[in-house]
Amino acid sequence: MQFYKILRQRKINEDTFCNLLDIQNYDYITGNNKNSFAIKYNPDNYNQLLNNNRIFKEYSSRAIQQLFVTNQKFLAILNFSEIFNMSMVSCLFVEDEENMYLEEYEELSVESVEDVVNRYGFNIKEVTYKTYDSKRTIVLQKNGVIGFDNGLTETEYQKLLNFIDTLNFGLRVIDV
Repeated sequence: MQFYKILRQRKINEDTFCNLLDIQNYDYITGNNKNSFAIKYNPDNYNQLLNNNRIFKEYSSRAIQQLFVTNQKFLAILNFSEIFNMSMVSCLFVEDEENMYLEEYEELSVESVEDVVNRYGFNIKEVTYKTYDSKRTIVLQKNGVIGFDNGLTETEYQKLLNFIDTLNFGLRVIDV
């Protein structure tokens, strides 16, 4: 599984931050919107990248924003997961280390997740999806890190890019 940190460039008229990532030979993927991207992620490499003075200066000047996924965003995305050709297969909560709260429901659904959030005030930590076609795994974490299996079909990969854009810019970027 490959992990990427989802980011967006808020200063739209500036050169894209990805040009600098190219110069640094840093692995990234770009959404369908050039200001929506995700860089290959592991905590140490990400910290080293931001500790580079030149990169941090450009990061700040282009108003790069990290994605953090709130309960509201998780629930909105869950309601539209079929648009991305995937379905939820698991959900973890920050406060539920034993993963027992969802077990009291007959099936895992958006409604059951929403009920746990509303009833207990829990925060969603991570949602795991399976793609419809190739049954590959996509994991979205609260800290804006997305993981996905190798072997996505071309259609699934394009849907993944749409997913990243939607996380960055909201539902207005997709045709609902």
